[in-house]
Amino acid sequence: MKNLKITIVLLILVTGIANAQFNLYLEHRIPVKSHETTFLEFSSNGRFLSWGDSKGNLYIFDTSAGRTIHKIKAHWGNINTAVFDQQNSRLITGGQDGKICVWDLYSGRLENSIKGYGTEISDLALSPDDRMLAVVGKKKEVFIFEFPLGALKGKMKGHRKKVISAAFSTGGDQLLSVSEDRKMIIWDVNKLSLVRKTAIEARTITGSGIDIKSAAFSFDRKFIGVGIEEHVLAKGGRGMKFQYNLSFFDWETGAEIETLAGNRKNIDFFLISPDRKYAITDNSTLRNNRISFWNIQNGVIEQNYPMPGKLTCMAVSKNGKWFAAGYRDLNDKSLSHINIWQLSGMQGYKRFGTDQPVAVKSNRGFGSSIKITTPEEPLISYGTRKRIAVMTFDARGIETDVAQTTTYLIESKLGNSGLIELVERNQINKVLDELKYQQTGLTASNAADLGQHLNAEYILIGSINKLGNLLIITAKLVNVKTAQIEGTREVQCSNATIETISDMVSALAPTIIKF
Repeated sequence: MKNLKITIVLLILVTGIANAQFNLYLEHRIPVKSHETTFLEFSSNGRFLSWGDSKGNLYIFDTSAGRTIHKIKAHWGNINTAVFDQQNSRLITGGQDGKICVWDLYSGRLENSIKGYGTEISDLALSPDDRMLAVVGKKKEVFIFEFPLGALKGKMKGHRKKVISAAFSTGGDQLLSVSEDRKMIIWDVNKLSLVRKTAIEARTITGSGIDIKSAAFSFDRKFIGVGIEEHVLAKGGRGMKFQYNLSFFDWETGAEIETLAGNRKNIDFFLISPDRKYAITDNSTLRNNRISFWNIQNGVIEQNYPMPGKLTCMAVSKNGKWFAAGYRDLNDKSLSHINIWQLSGMQGYKRFGTDQPVAVKSNRGFGSSIKITTPEEPLISYGTRKRIAVMTFDARGIETDVAQTTTYLIESKLGNSGLIELVERNQINKVLDELKYQQTGLTASNAADLGQHLNAEYILIGSINKLGNLLIITAKLVNVKTAQIEGTREVQCSNATIETISDMVSALAPTIIKF
């Protein structure tokens, strides 16, 4: 039904935007000869949509051509999850049968069957460089495979129950997993070690118990959403009282940001829009099936969208142009449908972009806006390993220990790149003493002189500057041989706090060195 158009106008209550429109146009309604569609996933460019069904069939749909290009018997039983690679040339699927299959997107051919997990899979995550595949499911461990070869890199232990979902950080050096054991764990995927374990204790009722039902991650990996069933014994001891909530947590610290209470049913799946403004849930009742668009900032449902059947899965494209939902046919139990809408008025995800921040509620998260103000292309992106010394950044309008901490964070991030070799800090300090240079305030010529004594090819100097609530980190890469600054990279954050610095460093590091 190509030309059927449905317009939904939402008032977006976000700082700096008024009376903005958010429109959905129904482009395709596709029948699926199966009791249930089990997952939906868009490619990163939004061109392809994949879905699976309860019979193990895999479908790949070309949104630009408006047709299904492949139907493949891929698994036995439900296909639970899938992920596209960054090149949009491969699709990886995982299912109830415990198989991990790698498909060529254009030919539909099975490229590889990755062995080693062996039981039901709930989620797959691919690192930003397409080199590591994380697999989670019924097992308590998080499995990491080398991709695309499929060799097992290792297992990470720390959860005590089924792992529901996982996602890599934007830099690819960390993985966050969420489990039914009510724990979120940040992992160092290079060392296969646990970095931080956080208990999920988001309660709105005194003395209640909670069960974790689902998890989703913002596209920029700033925060995590968790679907929670909260339950408590009703007054008089007659039955149980249930409440269905969405709780959001800061990726970097694990701190609870906000809880949206009052969904009408269990949140077994949900989405976070690419612009971070909406949480999208199945908010159906016994009589009415509907999709709800929650404004994350104020907790208000801005639109309930009616559906003609029981929802089973949803997806939104990274570029903010497409939205899809799978649902059962009310009259024919052997039939399901996929509805695909074109979106208008929703911003797509752009890494470290300049989109409007979502306003803080009660002085809690969603308030910072991080943006790169210089070119995002890495200053060092190829060639043999370069030897680099990172100098302590200058402090301007901020405490010197904060500048030192910022320097250590930058040094730690850059150290994860295979393109550089860092000069040891004690060696830098020794040469500084010999040359009688200060730790900070180096000119390009001073930095080049220091670099020659350190046998370094580059020196990284910079500053952290606080102007009101604006925080600015500036980095300059000095070529030791020419004594010239080869390039400057800068990141800014409005409504900044000291806790924001780690996020700013994560944004800045890939513009200095390619990871």
